[in-house]
Amino acid sequence: MATISLKIPDELLSRMDAMARAKQTSRSALLREALEEKLKAARRRAPLSLFEQSADLCGKGSSGLGDLASNPKHMDGFGS
Repeated sequence: MATISLKIPDELLSRMDAMARAKQTSRSALLREALEEKLKAARRRAPLSLFEQSADLCGKGSSGLGDLASNPKHMDGFGS
């Protein structure tokens, strides 16, 4: 098993020690458990699609043209 070094604020250390005592476990075991839970939760969350990330922007602008995306005449002059 690998060993890592971690710097944490005194207040967090006090809370961690209190919880470790309450659970009758070591700091290391408590931190391993917390890290496992955090990593599992992150894995369960699927990444957001581009639509989900930009949903609040959809429909914000208006060209006034109802067929802008489907009518080829609106592309005249582009790419020439």
